[in-house]
Amino acid sequence: MLRPLALTILVSAYALAGPASAAPNIASASPRGLQIGQPTTLLITGSDLPADARVLIAGKIAGQTIKPGAKSDRVEIEVTLDPATSPGLYPIRVAGSGGISNPIVIGVDRLPQVAFETEPKTLPIALHGAVGAAQVLKMTLAGKKGQRLVLDVEAQRLGAGLKPVLRLYDARGTQIAWSPPRAIIGGDARVEALLAADAQYTVELHDQLYRPAGPGYFRLKIGDLQFADLALPLGATTGSKQAVRFASSNIPDVVELDLTANPAPGETASLLPAAERYSGAAPRIAVSDFPELVENPAAGGQLQELPAAPVAISGLLSAANEEDRFLLNVTPGQKLRVEVTARRFGSPLDAVLSIRNEQGGSLASGDDRPGSSDPMVEYTVPAGVNRIVLAIKDLLGRGGSDFVYRMVAADTSRPDFSLSLATDRINVPSGGTQVIPIQVTRTNYAGPIALSLEGQPAELQLQGSVIPAGATIGLLTLSAAPGSPQATLSRLIGQSASQTPPVRRAATFGDFPGAKYQPRVKTELGLAITQPAPLGLVWLPGDNDQLFLGGKLPARVQLTRAEGTKGKTRLKLLTTQPTPKKTVKENNQDKVVDDLDRALRLEGDATFADDQKDVTAQILVPGDLPRQPWDLVLVAELLSADGKTVVASIAAPVRTLSPVAPFTLALTGPNAAEGKAGAGEPGKLVGKIERSPGYTQSVVVTLDGLPKGYSAPQVIVPADKSEFELPLTFAFGSKAGELKGAKLVGIAAPVVATSVRSNTLDVAINVVAGEKPAAEPPKEIFEDDEKFAALLTEGEGRAIPDQRDKYSGTYSLRITGDQKFNPNLPNLGMKIRENPGPGEYRYIRFAWKKAGGNSICLQLNHDGTWGPGGTGREGAKFRYHAGPGGECYGASLTIDEKLPAPRFVVVTRDLFADFGEFTLTGLAFSPVDGQAALFDHLYLARQPEDFSLLKVEKQ
Repeated sequence: MLRPLALTILVSAYALAGPASAAPNIASASPRGLQIGQPTTLLITGSDLPADARVLIAGKIAGQTIKPGAKSDRVEIEVTLDPATSPGLYPIRVAGSGGISNPIVIGVDRLPQVAFETEPKTLPIALHGAVGAAQVLKMTLAGKKGQRLVLDVEAQRLGAGLKPVLRLYDARGTQIAWSPPRAIIGGDARVEALLAADAQYTVELHDQLYRPAGPGYFRLKIGDLQFADLALPLGATTGSKQAVRFASSNIPDVVELDLTANPAPGETASLLPAAERYSGAAPRIAVSDFPELVENPAAGGQLQELPAAPVAISGLLSAANEEDRFLLNVTPGQKLRVEVTARRFGSPLDAVLSIRNEQGGSLASGDDRPGSSDPMVEYTVPAGVNRIVLAIKDLLGRGGSDFVYRMVAADTSRPDFSLSLATDRINVPSGGTQVIPIQVTRTNYAGPIALSLEGQPAELQLQGSVIPAGATIGLLTLSAAPGSPQATLSRLIGQSASQTPPVRRAATFGDFPGAKYQPRVKTELGLAITQPAPLGLVWLPGDNDQLFLGGKLPARVQLTRAEGTKGKTRLKLLTTQPTPKKTVKENNQDKVVDDLDRALRLEGDATFADDQKDVTAQILVPGDLPRQPWDLVLVAELLSADGKTVVASIAAPVRTLSPVAPFTLALTGPNAAEGKAGAGEPGKLVGKIERSPGYTQSVVVTLDGLPKGYSAPQVIVPADKSEFELPLTFAFGSKAGELKGAKLVGIAAPVVATSVRSNTLDVAINVVAGEKPAAEPPKEIFEDDEKFAALLTEGEGRAIPDQRDKYSGTYSLRITGDQKFNPNLPNLGMKIRENPGPGEYRYIRFAWKKAGGNSICLQLNHDGTWGPGGTGREGAKFRYHAGPGGECYGASLTIDEKLPAPRFVVVTRDLFADFGEFTLTGLAFSPVDGQAALFDHLYLARQPEDFSLLKVEKQ
């Protein structure tokens, strides 16, 4: 049932020129209950509790007054609930000019709320207290013969760590009733007794293990109480009215649940009859958008017939060994999911579900499902079958008045989606903007989803309120007009925009204490317009705001602050791109983690001092970002003095940008030419690179789609050039003939797996035999020189020649622990050039292998320097790495996302294409993590064909 939404206007007690207060947080409240129609004083503790604090609850508050002496960590508020309020368990929040708090769950009923006392004077009553480790609370009651007594503890249902055990003793000390934690009431305890004599009775309360697994607070309600744990039916259809009676209850009434105004399926609480002595939560009822039927056995032993899926039916196994059976209309080939809800709602039924044919033959069955003793069966209807029988019984043949169930038959092809939030509250600064990411899970529905907020204040405007087709993340923008702070409770509703009839779903957020027993409360959002934020954020438009694949988008930002606002500002980027994943090794086990290198993200630490107003943050764009529109939002966070806490945040409006290739390829000459396999004058492909404004990266022009056995020729087009000529030279001995399927392509340098690729152009190339070229032997860096390890004089690791594990020859180089390196190796000092002359080189070849961990790294010392810089080529990183561990030491080129393991892997790289022109002076060999890294077969060459002169004796 949708209860009325509470709206509170919040008037600040101080001027808003200074820094805004942070949103409040509740740690605890005492008592954990409110009395309907009578004032109750709540003591609320927490942080950033405002002087203008107000309580919000999904029910009408007749009045509330904050008591004198309020502090930021402690406030007292006298609250009076409207007499028409329905009893149950409710989340409450506090709100002030700084925003709205997290929820906590309290009990609401008509009982006086009193601190725990050992001899209560009047009944009924609700006693509040806490149980500590090894503690047993005792109290005495004066009872009368024939008196009906109910003792009901709320602890688990409120989110406490106490698992209560109740015991009731007569005057002689004999235990006459007791209750362990009971599943039907969420793990709490309840005792019912008919007293046999006028006497003093003793009550004991303790934790089941004498050590509560968290705060041990409780409400102990005592008296001739009424309760209703289960509803029958357990489900109802949105937009309908449903008669409801109660199971596991001492309330005989039948009530009518009105769902005609309910906009979205999910879950609700049953309506309760007027009851002065009601105890506990209202029973749970599932709300769906398909027919919800109630068991109604047909006359003459005929099975009750159900319409086609989706359909649900609620029933009761009232007698031992009872089995309920239903006839379901199906279609051959239909994929069904049949599931039972019983234990999840508190029913003692341990259901067994069977699917049979009309003759009684078994087709499928199910008992427990993962994480629940409620069964689920997935079944595909075979050819020629139009009706099946659904049967349900208890595993142990039990039955009774509380063995209720709900069985749902769903067609798995039906369109659906769900929405989830990472927050339970939305605080929007007056005159400002906030953005809320929304996670979308889709099932057979890829269309757009329109978003709306129930009870949305007129001062609040929504943008980005349609999640695009296919998107799995949405960014809802909320902008508040200038005005007084206010707060309300709301639900975020998503509706399919291209589906008839439309699918409507309420967004849910994560668990909080007390929500497990009534999950519907996880759709009840706190929504507030706060006082103006102490900082402002404007994302200024740029000259060319495009997401250049593999590049950067400069985001120029203006930051403003209210007078007196101190603290650094940190920028954060939110996008609709799902975070890519990768698999890494952790403790020799595969683990899936976020692959941030392939995500839209800010470069470096975007934190700025309080005197910085005009700043620029670089948005890094992955080279393999899917080419579709993406929403981006910049958020500014004001940090506390120690930089550990976010004091306030504000967002700029959403921008929708699409990735673009920053360059295109075009031929300015014929698309047909003759290639040469060996020495001789080759044919050429002539063309140009057309770069987008601001793109200054070199491009490698090469061939793609070549048959196996051909190495592609390539030419580097520097950042300041656009025209190119690609000589079509192939390795000597390559097979002569037409290269079918060959395409010309441009690839952003350096070439790695995620490099941006241009458009491709079809080309016609006919390879002819050439002369055998004169090759120059490669320059050996390390092969079998066992003394090489001694040249690595720096680093905390250990370098040893390894005879047992090598790629070729006699030795490999094994590095353990930290890295080993030398910035000036005596056999190096080699110039790396585009067109190397004598004694100059362009290509490197090495073999490496990794034992354990997630990364291996080879670092190049260029001109006496480690790492980026020094060549005039933007982005040159001078490191190679392999494995899923990400870039090493802040900057490295990914050779492979997989580790070179368990065998050696040979790598050949174009040093000039990767890093530009430089002098190679030293090397560093880095295990990075894991047990060890092995390196072998290190050579430099002028051209790739020179490596063919090496005589590799693989081991």
